[in-house]
Order: sequence, then structure tokens, then C-alpha cells
Amino acid sequence: MKTFSKEFPYLETTELISYYAVFNGYPSLAQLHKYETLLENIKYNILDHYQALQPYFIFSDDQKIQQDIETLLFRIAVGNRKIYSIYKNDISQFHGSSLYQILFQKKIITKELSREKPLRTHPSHPIKKAFRRYQIEDKIIFTKSFYRFWFTFITPNRELLEAREIDTLLEKISTELDKYISRTFEILSNELLLYKFGVDTIIESGSYWDKHIELDILAKTIDGKVIAGECKWKNQKISKNTLNKLQKKCQLAELNVDYYALFSKSGFSNELLKMKAQNILLYDIASFKGLTDAG
Repeated sequence: MKTFSKEFPYLETTELISYYAVFNGYPSLAQLHKYETLLENIKYNILDHYQALQPYFIFSDDQKIQQDIETLLFRIAVGNRKIYSIYKNDISQFHGSSLYQILFQKKIITKELSREKPLRTHPSHPIKKAFRRYQIEDKIIFTKSFYRFWFTFITPNRELLEAREIDTLLEKISTELDKYISRTFEILSNELLLYKFGVDTIIESGSYWDKHIELDILAKTIDGKVIAGECKWKNQKISKNTLNKLQKKCQLAELNVDYYALFSKSGFSNELLKMKAQNILLYDIASFKGLTDAG
């Protein structure tokens, strides 16, 4: 995020993360200096000019393929991002695979590989019926925040834009913006963990999912230490209850965790701050200042 932060040295860290979540990948960042707030920039630089921006998101001259790609990207933007779960009756696995290839080649999306271990089988302990058709899946992520913003809010609301009901859409975006930004906060929290521990120390990191749980962050150090993390982009402090839930999820997944890392937009409860446990790592919004300065 270093390059992006240099574009907007006047923004506080919370604002910078919010701008990054919307405009990272936007073709003309200089335009953003003309308006004061994030919502104003969304209105004047995206909603008012969406027709001029649409050519950036034309992937095929074939109308059916273009429509299917937009459907696929919308599901990635707002769903669980699992590579096969996105397919439904309207998009087959064979057709979806060809659509993915177009998007990989254009660097709109990339894969986040699953780290789930295959189910163990043994004649005396057969796989439970509920999991016999279970399939380990990679996930899909957008390469730039702006791409995800577009397919979260713009393509599903074309009718409002065509009718020039800009304020209606802007109000909808305002209501859902924190939920949208929370995904970017998870990505940046992972980057912060790499920065704090050192990129040579962390040998694998990112989100984690299996048949039982999902974790915002699961990282492993070169000396075998495991770090599990939870990220909260909310206007309230993280309490010990969040830590307890994180620990229970790790137990359910049979993960041997050495450190629990909590990342919070709004800080932490007094109970958490007073714990002083060496294996509990607390990162508030001020912690991200180092990330934006250092890259």
C-alpha cells in the first residue's frame, strides 16, 4: 500500500484504508484530489462517470460470454469465493473454467490456494456420509480493490445508474461500505503480519478454510510457529469474546496455534488490554501506520 499512501499523504490511516479498498486499481487517482470525502469521490469519480469506465470491464464481444463473466465476478465479489461453488445452473463447470481463463489472462482475478488437508481414509473409519461428496476448493480473489468494488456495486445496479438515481445508489453504498471494506482490511492485516514478523520469517500466510471453519488469517513461521488471526472493521472495540471464538475455531480444526492475533479498526476492550499474554497479539489502526510508511 506504500505507493497508494504516497498519493494521499494527507489521509489518516482509517481513511487511507477505506480509499484503498475502493480505489486501488482506479485508472486516474489524480482525480481523487478534487473532492473531500470518500463518498464524494465515489459519486463524482465512479457513479457519475460509470459509462466512461465501462470499457475497462468489457472482456468479450460475445454478449452471452460478457454477461456470464459479469455474473461470475459478481458472485466472487459478494460470495464465499470458492472456485466451484460459484457455478450454478446457468454456468457449468466447463464453461466457468473457460471464463476463469479469460479473467486470469487479463489479470482481473487470481487464485488463493486452499491449505486444507485431504480427508484421511481408513477401512475401519470410513468417511462420514455428510463429507463423502465434499470437495476441497481454492478461492478466487480480485487483483485490485477497484475491480471488486465495480462488481459489488456497479454492475448489479445498472438500472439505477441508467435512471440517474445516483443518490439512491450512493445511499446503498454508504450503508454497505463497512462490510465491503472489511475484506480489504483482512488482506492488509495479513500484510501487516508479514511486516511485523518479517517476510523471511513467515513462510505461508493468508486466509484459511476447511470443511469446519474459516479464519481471516492463518500463518506459519520458518521455525514452525502458527499464528491465527481475526480482523474486525467495525466501530466498536474487540472484546475477549472474539478471542474466545477464535480459539474455539482453531480447536475445532485441530490447529496447534502458538499466537492469536487480533486486528481492530476501533481498538480493544480493557479486559483484552489487561491480559498481557505473550501469545496474544493486538494490532489497532495505529499499527497500520508502519505498514503504509514501509509498504
